[in-house]
Amino acid sequence: MTAGRIACALLGLAFAADASAQSIYTCRDRNGHIISSDRPMPECADRSIRETSPGGMLKREIAAPLTPEQQAQKDIDDKNRRVAEDAVREKRRRDSALLAAYANEDAIDAARRRAIADSNDSLAASRQRLADLIKEKAGIAEELKAYKGKIPPIAQRRADDNDLAIADENASIRARESEIDRINLRYDEERKRFRELSAAAKGK
Repeated sequence: MTAGRIACALLGLAFAADASAQSIYTCRDRNGHIISSDRPMPECADRSIRETSPGGMLKREIAAPLTPEQQAQKDIDDKNRRVAEDAVREKRRRDSALLAAYANEDAIDAARRRAIADSNDSLAASRQRLADLIKEKAGIAEELKAYKGKIPPIAQRRADDNDLAIADENASIRARESEIDRINLRYDEERKRFRELSAAAKGK
């Protein structure tokens, strides 16, 4: 075989290989008719397309573009999925931190007692302050009676300031009591979760 014939044969094989690599694109048009081409067609722009080899082997199916409503719903679904995935990761992070922080349930109870002790000290101080203010209020009330209805502005100001201080201290006490409730709830949840994680680890 001459060099020219060899070159022609190789060129023919190259063309054959290129032809075998081509695709056939098929879809149904708006009238339901099946149409095909060796390249994507404008008529199929908003429709699902089958891409096959010239021999009919399916290469892939190209989904139809989403409508604006479908795209909006997809965006919502994608966002919800990301939020759920983030929640799972955060839960795993908290579980790891919980196991790293405590050696056993007794350590959790000890941490609870320390946290509540600090809050109880603050609560006791607020209650003492409130008792002092109430005692002061009684003295102010006796003083105001002596004026027989003609109360000097400075005396009235003292009474008003005392009332405000009592209201503030009552609010502070309620806040500290709520804080103790939150502390107990937090350590109840941590103790329960620690027990669940420990049991799961033993069961593996």
